[in-house]
Formats: sequence, structure tokens, C-alpha cells
Amino acid sequence: MPTQSPNATPNAELLRQQVLDIFKHRFKRPARVLVRAPGRVSLLGGHIDYSEGWVLPAAIDRAVFLAAAPLQQRKLTIHALDFDDTLSLDLDQIPPPLEPRNVSTDGPISWQGYPSGIVWALSQLGHRLPGLEVVFASNIPIGSGVSSSAAVMMAFLSAFEGVLEPTVALLLGGSRAPSGPFRLDGKARAQLGQRVENEYLGLQSGVMDPFASLHGRRGRAVFLDCRHLTFERLPMPEDTVVLVADSGVKRQLATSGFNNRRAQCQRTVEMLAPHVENLASLGHSATLRDLSHRDLELHAHRLPMELRRRAQHAVEECRRVQLGAAALKENDLETFGALMRRSHASSRDLYEVSLPELDVLAASAWRSDGCWGARLSGGGFGGCVVALVEPHAAEAVARTMADDFENHFERRPEIFSCELADGVKVESQG
Repeated sequence: MPTQSPNATPNAELLRQQVLDIFKHRFKRPARVLVRAPGRVSLLGGHIDYSEGWVLPAAIDRAVFLAAAPLQQRKLTIHALDFDDTLSLDLDQIPPPLEPRNVSTDGPISWQGYPSGIVWALSQLGHRLPGLEVVFASNIPIGSGVSSSAAVMMAFLSAFEGVLEPTVALLLGGSRAPSGPFRLDGKARAQLGQRVENEYLGLQSGVMDPFASLHGRRGRAVFLDCRHLTFERLPMPEDTVVLVADSGVKRQLATSGFNNRRAQCQRTVEMLAPHVENLASLGHSATLRDLSHRDLELHAHRLPMELRRRAQHAVEECRRVQLGAAALKENDLETFGALMRRSHASSRDLYEVSLPELDVLAASAWRSDGCWGARLSGGGFGGCVVALVEPHAAEAVARTMADDFENHFERRPEIFSCELADGVKVESQG
């Protein structure tokens, strides 16, 4: 059996209360606000957001819970329960951005880089931040491809605003733009999260993860245009279970091939621009989103084989996401599942971001009765596989995936079900 039943629900209420209780015990006063910032699954749209393409993520019911209250001093004091670690940061002496990271020798990015990066980015925009005392914890698997890092960033960003507007419960990304010291709407918040990863942490990611954490809705996927940041929430059929199978390979994107893939996409556009009118006309703003399938076929011979594969994945993945959105609107899970399978195969063969552990989990799901489709979720290089399955088959599919994985790797993966959930929420604690 998998290490967690697919019918089990992470006990968010206990975690929420634990964060509030420990805050009160540690800082000898109650928290002013409580933030819940969810992780996400990526249903379609692998490595497309930084090429400004289309993606289909969804916020999930695993989240970061963060309790905070303001300080008179300009100091940020954070206790991270998951790491049993504390950070004390002088808001007038913010650590500078990380130096360029060496793939082979640098260690992983510390959790401390994410709140530090939020402080840095807001300061770059000219915002003078209040001091905060913070306790946070999460039931999102760390390094597993369900975007725990974006959830942490959006939780801290929301906490800074929330402590200055304690009497209003805010649902970020909703119909009402929250008032407060930053005047940032949901799009600007997501862009700020991307800026932290790009400019402060050295990870050339896109905007999908923070956007999904902010704009998710219960039972719905987010169909996002990453260039214009326009989006549509599409209902997921109710008779569908979302399974997440954690490979146990913890990915560190800044020290994997992630940045290399983005550089390859940029290089491909530069090489094709002199020969493709649409790319040339857009100049420096052109991305692989702007390359048509026909233009790729006509000019693929101008690219080395590796870049040809990267471009083919990007062009076809953009199209898969658009077809997937149309399938969801028609409640056509058979088509959507087939697109998920093709997306994984393309990520494996053309973009080369999969690993044997992910391939085994995906292939096991594909051949299981009652599974519509499965693919690696997020950036690859480790992490998890997300599968859409029929409710009656969830236990059997999870068991088959876990058994196959154990036969190959002599350990069992954690497999859990999740619900598509609302985005970031800030609650006043009085």
C-alpha cells in the first residue's frame, strides 16, 4: 500500500491551530493574521511559463500556514516549524541577491532565501516594510514539484499586507483588489514572486507557480496566458480524483538543468529570428510561444539537434495546453488524459527533464484501469507525478504505482490524493 491512503486528507485545521498556538507560546502574544497559501499541481504546460506560453495549473489543499504580528522594530523574526530553524533579519540590512550558482558544487537554496527575497523585492519597489514576528509550517511536500517555495513567498508577501489591514479578511486574487500598503493586485503579486526567484535566488522560473497559489479556486484549474496574465478558471469534473505520487527525489531547480533549459530556449529564438518574420518583428520580446509549428518545420535544420528538440517541445506543449483547456470545457477527460501522457513523453524525450523514477510512476498510472492520464508535475528533475483517476479506481491505481515503483527502486513512494483548492487567504485574528 502507498504510505498514505489516497482517501486521506491532510489535516489542515490541526496545522492551522498548531501555528497559532506556537506563535502565542513563542512570542507571548496572539498573532494578528493567519495566512494560508496553497501549493499547486501542474496538469499541463511543462516549462512553458518562462516562454510566456499557456499553462494549466491548479491550487491544491496542501498549504503553508503562517501566523504573524507586527513589531515596532524594523526586524523580521521567523520560526520555521518544518526545519526547527529561526531567522532574524534586519529590514534595513537585507542580504544581497545570491551569487550565480555553480551546478556541481553549490548546495540547495535555504528556506531563508524566500522570505529574504520577498523583503528585497518589496524594498526594490520602494516599500518600507513593518517589522514582523512569524511562525509558519506546511503540509506541502518540500522539493516534490508541487511548489512549496511559491507558497512560502506568497504567504510572506500576504502577511506583510495583512498585518497593516487586520480587520478585513482578504481573499487575494478575488473580485475585490485588497487595499493596503502595497496596492498590488494578484498579477503584480505573482510577478513579484517570479522576480524573487529570477533576480534574488538565481532561478530562471516563470510566473505559473505564484499565480496558481494566488488565483486558484476550489474544484477548478487555472488556464493562464503567461504573457498577458489573463486567465480563466475551468471546472474539473467532479468524478475525478487527483493523485500525487512523490518520487522521493528532491529537486533543486537552481542546481539542476532548469536554468540551462531557459537559456536554450532564448538561444533558439535568437538563432531563428533572422529567418522567421514573426520572431524578428517582435525583437527582444519574442519567445518560443511566437514560433509556429510550420515555421519550426521550415527552419529546424538551422538548429543543432538539442535545440530542435527543445523548440519542438515548447511549440507542441503550447498547443497541448490549449487543446486541454478546450477538453475540460467539454468535460472530455479522455482527451485531456491523452494530452497529459503526450506532455510527459515530450518532457522526457524532447525537453529531457524527467528521471527514471518519474517515468516509472507515469507509465504505471497509464496502464492502470481507471486512470485518465498522468505526467510529471512542475519542472521535473525529480519531484512528483500527478494523475487524474476515476474515484472507484483511486486505491487500485495508487497501489499499482507504489508496487511498480518499489519493484524498480526498492522503496515505496508517498502517494496522496488532493482537492483543487482556493488560492491565498488572509484571516484577521482580531
